[in-house]
Amino acid sequence: MTAQALERVNELAHINTFHPNALPWEKARNAAELAYLSRVCFDEEGHEQAAVAYAVKELAQLAEIERHVSAVMSIVLSEVQGQDNPFTEGRGLHDALSCFASEELNHANAFYRYVRELGGVDFVLPDNLFNERLALYLGDDSPYVKLAALCCTAYIGESIITVIERRTRAYDPEMSYFLPKLLHLHNLDEERHVRTDHWVIDELIPSFNEEEQAAMRRIIAGTEELNVQLAMAFEKHAKDTFGVDYTEGNLIHQMQTELTMAFGRHALAGPITKLDDALDDETRALLERFSGTTSVHV
Repeated sequence: MTAQALERVNELAHINTFHPNALPWEKARNAAELAYLSRVCFDEEGHEQAAVAYAVKELAQLAEIERHVSAVMSIVLSEVQGQDNPFTEGRGLHDALSCFASEELNHANAFYRYVRELGGVDFVLPDNLFNERLALYLGDDSPYVKLAALCCTAYIGESIITVIERRTRAYDPEMSYFLPKLLHLHNLDEERHVRTDHWVIDELIPSFNEEEQAAMRRIIAGTEELNVQLAMAFEKHAKDTFGVDYTEGNLIHQMQTELTMAFGRHALAGPITKLDDALDDETRALLERFSGTTSVHV
């Protein structure tokens, strides 16, 4: 896929997209919805409070990550202006990153609203490490290096939310509940973001020299370290807020943890590669138990 071919990634973005106002927010929290969340997380009802704590924690954290992605995309767009580089030929790269950034901010808005509706509290983390996470991308590194590092770290989370969306659909194929509707609409955008990630993996990263590869790895490592700190802070905040350990017996949390480690190992530990080109039989079996499919993006 050339830079100009990136234009095709978003050719239907005006159709296959969503705005939070389109969702039936009055259905975000009721007895039936909470029972559904319990079944998704624990495979049985009776764990509604823990399921709420888990969903609030994960989606509040995801909103933070998506705001960061949007901010860094804007920085990259500003820094590539006027560069004489084959990756900036035509409008493909500018269009792909502009859509990516705007949709990520819209996702953060939707998840922030869902967290408030579902949890019944203004669940925010005052020390969100945003400045520290942003600082990794404010140096003199090439904007292409910054873009590659950002997409690589985002790719794992995008892959996880993709398979989680499939799990919620498996428990509700007709999407009669609120959460599968939200995640399905979110995934309309996420599929395009993954196609941009795959362009970065297939076309951009192979063009880097050794120095650029090292700089990309440095930023990836720093981003992952801060994201782990962010996740730990959100976990503590959720347990303190809702007074429940949402991890104990939570099947989706356990599987998410295993898949996150497996995805990082397959896609990022060695040469950067697309997940579906690198998964081993064990991880495919794990995926099938979790979401009913043996692939992530194909």
